[in-house]
Amino acid sequence: MERMNWLSRLASRGPGHRVPQGANLQTPVMADPETCLMVFKNHWSQVVRILERQGPRAAGGVDDLSAVRNHTYQMLTLLVEDRAVPSAPTAPGPLLEFALREDLLTRVLAWQLQWDELGDGVEERRAEQLKLFEMLVSEARQPLLRHGPVREALLTLLDACGRPVPSSPALDEGLVLLLSQLCVCLAREPSLLEFFLQPPPEPGAAPRLLLFSRLVPFVHREGTLGQQARDALLLLMALSAGSPTVGRYIADHSYFCPVLATGLSALYSSLPRKIEVPGDDWHCLRREDWLGVPALALFMSSLEFCNAVIQVAHPLVQKQLVDYIHNGFLVPVMGPALHKTSVEEMIASTAYLELFLRSISEPALLRTFLRFLLLHRHDTHTILDTLVARIGSNSRLCMVSLSLFRTLLNLSCEDVLLQLVLRYLVPCNHVMLSQKPAVRDVDLYGRAADKFLSLIPRCCRHRAPSPPRPEHASWARGGPSREAGRREDTTGPGSPSVDSSSLVTVPRPSTPSRLALFLRQQSLGGSESPVPAPRSPGLAASPASSPGRRPSPVEEPGPFMAVLFAKLENMLQNSVYVNFLLTGLVAQLACHPQPLLRSFLLNTNMVFQPSVKSLLQVLGSVKNKIESFAASQEDFPALLSKAKKYLIARGKLDWAEGPTAGPAPRRSDPLVKSRRPSLGELLLRHAHSPTRARQAAQLVLQPGRDGAGLGLGGGSPGASTPVLPPRGGAPERQGEALRVKNAVYCAVIFPEFLKELAAISQAHAVTSPFLLDTSEEGSGPPVSGFGPLNP
Repeated sequence: MERMNWLSRLASRGPGHRVPQGANLQTPVMADPETCLMVFKNHWSQVVRILERQGPRAAGGVDDLSAVRNHTYQMLTLLVEDRAVPSAPTAPGPLLEFALREDLLTRVLAWQLQWDELGDGVEERRAEQLKLFEMLVSEARQPLLRHGPVREALLTLLDACGRPVPSSPALDEGLVLLLSQLCVCLAREPSLLEFFLQPPPEPGAAPRLLLFSRLVPFVHREGTLGQQARDALLLLMALSAGSPTVGRYIADHSYFCPVLATGLSALYSSLPRKIEVPGDDWHCLRREDWLGVPALALFMSSLEFCNAVIQVAHPLVQKQLVDYIHNGFLVPVMGPALHKTSVEEMIASTAYLELFLRSISEPALLRTFLRFLLLHRHDTHTILDTLVARIGSNSRLCMVSLSLFRTLLNLSCEDVLLQLVLRYLVPCNHVMLSQKPAVRDVDLYGRAADKFLSLIPRCCRHRAPSPPRPEHASWARGGPSREAGRREDTTGPGSPSVDSSSLVTVPRPSTPSRLALFLRQQSLGGSESPVPAPRSPGLAASPASSPGRRPSPVEEPGPFMAVLFAKLENMLQNSVYVNFLLTGLVAQLACHPQPLLRSFLLNTNMVFQPSVKSLLQVLGSVKNKIESFAASQEDFPALLSKAKKYLIARGKLDWAEGPTAGPAPRRSDPLVKSRRPSLGELLLRHAHSPTRARQAAQLVLQPGRDGAGLGLGGGSPGASTPVLPPRGGAPERQGEALRVKNAVYCAVIFPEFLKELAAISQAHAVTSPFLLDTSEEGSGPPVSGFGPLNP
């Protein structure tokens, strides 16, 4: 997701680069400094005569107020153009020196504020005062904030802005613009920030930082005004990182962190509880989706602001804001939202959570979200357990849940992987006792890839004649027959039969390669020692010791892998988009270099406990179902060909638009980085483009060599039936059409998934020995670098 670069937007903002608002202030034709000073003093003498009268009710009344306003405008216009004398470049210019000596700004402002007691025209006068001071701060050619009288006048004006005055857009815009310019000036001279921190007005009271407290009410405001206030606050947050005094003030004496957290809760309550789904392939919220929803766009702006504040603020502010977001937003708001009884509300809240996780980047904020997911309990169950159970649903809730877990795995966080899979695999109860030392084994000769490729159903293979097999096709010493027999012996109980005719064979080299010898030496080191249990940085509970959950023999790999395998075994009944997400998630897990996970998914020679299904067994079951379906469907080859052409045409359109398939995995290992997008990722890349399916269908509909079209209908695989006859009117006919359509697309996806698993297993043979250092294994830092999840 695209993240806001808050500070870069402010880098070019400053004096001389501001677009004036309201009335245009014309720069007068400047004469020599002596003449300007004489004119300046003349204006001031006229103002002093009015100020020395007995209050605003004296003779003159409104005419005096108008005269003071006009003279003040002329004086400030001259003051903006004042420069330091060349002989004394660090000293104030002649006009500024005179204004400081006379305390001009404070005296004029104090006199004008007396008129507020009359209650007439307060709003208009305040807007004029803000505009004049903003002009003075932003356009002055001298550093005015270095001088105490100028700061005192500014603080007096900001204090007056806290009095009850009828609010208006013009008044709010003037106040935020002045505060924004002050923050930009302070960013250039951070040492001046503490001068704006006023001491407590009375013993026991809190100090005041009006520059900060006047901005906080605008932090959740919509439009340009709110964005300008958030930019200014972010500058103050960055300045507070270098000022312990200001950092303690924000954390201990302001409501900034509670306002941000409760604001997120209020904004979330205004989000739509039902998401209008643009198509059957929709499974997550993209930027183009939420930009069109004003409530969601405002929430994302505030969330990204929180992310930026945690990134730059003082450590005290960071910790407090993270705690408030966890206790004031995630637990009381997101927790109940994820457990709504309505399926539509569950879909919306899950999609929102996935979007939030994909959008934030600061490790401290990510850690808070993960702590909420992994540790917080709602009705005796963790949030993670609830989300895992929803993968087994038969609705769109399954798709958004799979998308959420894809985002979670992209974080490469050890705690997530531990809670989902590793804590169930660490005891090694899923394998036979004699197989435990083989967990570290690396498949150097591609036998696992051969087995995965052998599971491609015969009905889905190309009908090309197979070349004759040479006698030296196998690398085993005993020749092909002995190697085939050894493979047959090592097949675990209940494993699918391996079709040896499809095995990829290569000539045996005359001498072993240096790489093979080196890899063998690396894999032999410490292979007899027991596998150390990986440690979690914040979650030390094992499945045997965690309360309320004891590992049962049926659930050895854990509920997450169990529900994935159950969904995978049901591929023929899944929609094409569910299968895309499902196979992508399994491939994502298979790419992980952790030996326990690698051996569980990819080691086809591993013998599991009788109650534990292996991935090879699940895939073998799917293979048998596809072959059984193909045998019962007379026109299966034609349907399969049409489905392939349709998906390939759609994939070509996606490739033509560039390889930008959503968010890239963060902190991922080299194997994940080198993995190319799968067919499913390509088709899901532009999930919300209504023209994607139509364009693909048009390509497929083009006449072939024989001049005849393929007869495919338009629309997406989930929305229509391009590989099937038109639907009939009876529900039974529609149900049968849907069943055949899902099975045909499954027959297209399944071989590609097997090829991907074969490629991943071969990649592990090259990368795993280099990624695992046996001398430091088990003592390294956490994968994610997030630190402990426990508070």
